[in-house]
Amino acid sequence: MKNNISTGLRENNNEQRCIKNEIAGKRLIRVHEVLRRVGFSRTTLYERIKEGSFPDRIKIGLRSVAFVESEIDAWIEKMIAESRRVSEYNYFK
Repeated sequence: MKNNISTGLRENNNEQRCIKNEIAGKRLIRVHEVLRRVGFSRTTLYERIKEGSFPDRIKIGLRSVAFVESEIDAWIEKMIAESRRVSEYNYFK
């Protein structure tokens, strides 16, 4: 744990990493959060990554991976936009 000079509170290493990532404009999220957001099974997630239709993970430790939150958010927005375009096309057909 480390003392935070500005708040006087102690922070653990995870909190320090989150703060540094947010300062850099990027936030990393773990697999369970990605699965919760997109509704995939773990198997489907890794299949989509392998075929190149989903943002790849990054290695953050010897046995740990994470995803860049903004890339996941952009993928979700893209899926919404594509779905609405198809719906509009079928509606006016």
